[in-house]
Amino acid sequence: MATHSLRRAAGALLALLALAAPAASGQTPALPGGNAQAEASPSPAAMPPPAELRPEIQRKLEDAIALRDRLAGEDNAAEFTPEDKALARRQSDLLVYIYQVELETLSEQEAASRARDEAKAREAAWSGFDQPPPYSVLLLDDLQDALDAARTKIAAFESAQVQLQRDAVRFEADARQEKAAVRLAAEAVEQARTPEDAAKAKSNQALAQLRQRVTDNRLAWSGLELTLAKTRLDASKSEATLLRRQIAKARDDSTFTPQDLAAVQERLRQSQQPLEREQQGILADHERWSKEREAAARALQQAKAGADAATPGPETDALAARLKAADAWLQTLRFRSYAVNTRGAIGRYLSDLWNQRYILVTSPAPEARRPAFDLIGQSIERLQPVLAYLAAESDLAYAEERGQAARLDKLQGGTDQVRGYEQSAAEAYRARQEAVQKLRLFVDRTERTLRRWRDEHKVQLSALGFEQRLGEFIAAAIGVAKSVWQFELFAVDDSIEIEGKAVAISRGVTFGKSVGAVLLFLLGYWLSGVFSRRFQHVLITRGGMDAPQANLFRRWLRAAVILVLLLIVLDFMSIPLTAFAFLGGALAIGVGFGTQTLLKNFISGALILFERKIKVGDIVEVDGIVGTVTDVDVRSSTVRGFDGVETMLPNSTFLENKVTNWTYTTPKLRRSVKVGVAYGSPSHRVSDILLECAGRHGLILDDPAPFVWFEDFGENSLVFGLYYWLEMHPSMSAYQIASDLRFMIEKRFAEEGVTLAFPQRDVHLDSVRPLQIEMVPRRT
Repeated sequence: MATHSLRRAAGALLALLALAAPAASGQTPALPGGNAQAEASPSPAAMPPPAELRPEIQRKLEDAIALRDRLAGEDNAAEFTPEDKALARRQSDLLVYIYQVELETLSEQEAASRARDEAKAREAAWSGFDQPPPYSVLLLDDLQDALDAARTKIAAFESAQVQLQRDAVRFEADARQEKAAVRLAAEAVEQARTPEDAAKAKSNQALAQLRQRVTDNRLAWSGLELTLAKTRLDASKSEATLLRRQIAKARDDSTFTPQDLAAVQERLRQSQQPLEREQQGILADHERWSKEREAAARALQQAKAGADAATPGPETDALAARLKAADAWLQTLRFRSYAVNTRGAIGRYLSDLWNQRYILVTSPAPEARRPAFDLIGQSIERLQPVLAYLAAESDLAYAEERGQAARLDKLQGGTDQVRGYEQSAAEAYRARQEAVQKLRLFVDRTERTLRRWRDEHKVQLSALGFEQRLGEFIAAAIGVAKSVWQFELFAVDDSIEIEGKAVAISRGVTFGKSVGAVLLFLLGYWLSGVFSRRFQHVLITRGGMDAPQANLFRRWLRAAVILVLLLIVLDFMSIPLTAFAFLGGALAIGVGFGTQTLLKNFISGALILFERKIKVGDIVEVDGIVGTVTDVDVRSSTVRGFDGVETMLPNSTFLENKVTNWTYTTPKLRRSVKVGVAYGSPSHRVSDILLECAGRHGLILDDPAPFVWFEDFGENSLVFGLYYWLEMHPSMSAYQIASDLRFMIEKRFAEEGVTLAFPQRDVHLDSVRPLQIEMVPRRT
């Protein structure tokens, strides 16, 4: 088919060159082997059998050869003027070529007709394979490959039919124009008046008749080609129909045995050996051309150093061409090495894909078939960029080859040496184009094979029952979940130490790792809560610790466990701490400033916990607040005032400010009540009354015993101080006890007639001298 297409394209090109001859008018006697009228062109729709057409075309070929030989003589073509004789010779060459092509087409038509009849006979006679079922899946693959080839031929023949029909329409229009040209030439012969005009007109008429014969035979040749294309198309369709029947029969009862898989694996293994030998040859050629390039570059540099740079000589041009040829071959060899490595890699990868196909065909478990199906689909996707790259490489190689061919055509005045190097560069570009096309064909065939495997599995899925489809759906859902689980969110750089050396590695943080870390952390968080509550219960029941203090230890223990748990989870999931460096320097600084206070209070709380200078239940005075410490948390502590208001103070407040802990070493606290009595009151009796009131109050301690101090002679009273001790606890209010004492003291003073002092002033007037009175004028 390729030879036929090349011959048809070359024939069409030569036939088109005939149109370049100028049209002429005039009339001369008919040429030998033809007539003045257009030769009958058989219609493609009613083409006679080749056996009937061959004798006539053979006779015309002999006449055309005789005409060509006569035109090649010196004095045997008197009907043409000397200037038209060269045009007539070219037309006769075209005519001979067209007759020869028509004879070749008739031979091909006979062979194609036999092939068509045989294909139809095989299609009608086939009723099954010779061997009994089951049929190997390898047989099914061979049939599929043959069907793909038949489909390709069908598409090519259909395309050829379309193009030949267009050519026939164009040739028919050309034939009508040539007929009109022959009539005009005949009229010019009749109108000639002088012998010179008559001779010129007859020459034009003979040339027009010759062009008409060429055009008519081009039309006849296109009809033969169209008939041949139709015959081959029918044969290919019959072949494709038979292959479809055979594929349907083999698919219904096919099997994939371990022996088949072993045979394929062995075939793939053996296909690697020629590639290895080819790679060795490429390496040897690369070394040879590398030395050639070094020598050419060195020689060119020496030649440029010794010659005039403005006018390089032939030697410099030859060396430049030599260097260019070496570069072209090195570039070609590099690509050929890449192509061989790629074919080898794909061949080795196909070995695993055949294993996946074996699972896909033979495994009854959907959870086993689904990963195999996904891997085949992923392989198809991976081949797409390779095909795109090879398409671009093909265009580039074709452009370089075409550019080098154009340079060779324009090369004038160059030496044979320069032309030889330029021809070598052209061969290198051509070899690269062939290597690209070979690799592209291999990758495309592999990709189509994988697509066929995938489509076959889809067809099998469509024939499954509901339960099997449900299993496939579940397997597909599991596959999607796995792909999502393994999706890489980002990668971080890490380093590990191997044999005392730091080795940089990259770790991927996947969605699954992140979710797993969160779930594991939540589980650990729940367990830490259970453990810490159990620990708190042990501290209370066995350790004798009060509940608030045990609760404080529980919280801090849980915070430490959570921190350790976070580090363990990150290490267990292989997530390095450097993964959080993606926050960036500026953001990290901002987070550092934002968490500065939090960290300060956290550390302060830890110090408060371990120093135990402030505990839950202590009565403290800090930052103007007096109350009982009810809670010491990670960030802040809570102080409940005697008025019941709870204030949360940052832990750092207890370290940065002055703190008074009334119950630091002992809960006993000394308080006092000050009393002022009027001058003249019995001081000892006042002291006894005060001690009596203190002794009667049940919350005042007997040890140490209360006592009274006569503190001062005040301006308006005698000042006494009652001092007593209390055992403070959160439910006790010192202010309430002081108020109770004041009520008791006021009552007992009233009973004993002791007067509580109040402010008094004595005013003394000097009545001996009269009062001085002055008149002061008013100021205006």
